[in-house]
Amino acid sequence: MSTSSSSESLPAVLARLVDARRVLLIAPTHGRSAALAAAAVGEHGSVVVLAADGSVASVRADTESARARVVIVAGEPAGSLPQLRTDDDTTFGVVSADVSRAGAAEAVQYLEWALVLGRPGTAVVVTGDADGATWTAVQDMVDSHPRLAAASWTAGAAVIVAAVTDQP
Repeated sequence: MSTSSSSESLPAVLARLVDARRVLLIAPTHGRSAALAAAAVGEHGSVVVLAADGSVASVRADTESARARVVIVAGEPAGSLPQLRTDDDTTFGVVSADVSRAGAAEAVQYLEWALVLGRPGTAVVVTGDADGATWTAVQDMVDSHPRLAAASWTAGAAVIVAAVTDQP
């Protein structure tokens, strides 16, 4: 088992901790986190990557060895989230969003969908730039939402790790 100080390995580590079978990655800049998450969920799990058009080629190249377990949805991530909602009880064990290129409203929308597509116990990771309105909006939502128990830090990149709770 290798270690990494990068936030790209955090979704995979959390997938192992919560025994996730499905991982959702929203707006990653490349596919290393998807490849690591695919290894973490194993051969019976899956990783869904919502990638902006400019990131698709990089994600696809980084996940070539795990192609059977990684689904890449190209387009604006916020517009793709409603397509992931299912009528059955299929949820994601880990939801990770990179908000470094998102506006405040879009970043908050990522978190709202994490609650819809998750379940109590789902791990939520948000990474981005700690400066500006986007991170402030994300931090405010996480701090005030009754269904999120979270910790955050801003040493280097800003990171929030949260758990979805069963509070109404």
